[in-house]
Amino acid sequence: MKHKKITAIILAIALVFSLTSVNAFAASYAKASVPVKLTVSNEYRAVSVTVPASFPIEIVNGTVITADNAKITNNAKYGSIKVTDVTVTDGSYKIGNYENFSGKKTVALKINGIPTKDDGSMLISSTAFPVIAPQESLNLKYFAKVSKDASTEKDAEIAKVVFTIAIAD
Repeated sequence: MKHKKITAIILAIALVFSLTSVNAFAASYAKASVPVKLTVSNEYRAVSVTVPASFPIEIVNGTVITADNAKITNNAKYGSIKVTDVTVTDGSYKIGNYENFSGKKTVALKINGIPTKDDGSMLISSTAFPVIAPQESLNLKYFAKVSKDASTEKDAEIAKVVFTIAIAD
């Protein structure tokens, strides 16, 4: 019984000390480490487009003939694209104004109803060049005017067509 009394007293003293604060062991400042969390969300989407390898023009007995299968294809599975600019640049011929055509060694184009200007620019519209949905194509109907001084040539690179294509959505 004596042993139980001594144990009870020791436990009572330990309880009293545990309930009172002991300031002798407290620090004058505290350090805290807080994590900095970074989340990066990149929405990278590649443009996958097929444009015509060339715009063939053939002159047969004075008649200008163009291909009927030119098109721009959006190969992407997701996301639409749009043509934002079309420019025709000089090759072995100078670029002419389709509406007011003249000159020597000159070529002018009209693509989807939009004619070249003297500087090769084309004022495109969303009607002539609408948004191209994923896995869809835009047919390109084109016409050409070539100056009458065209010599007998085969596969001459008389001009270049430059398409600027962007993500539409």
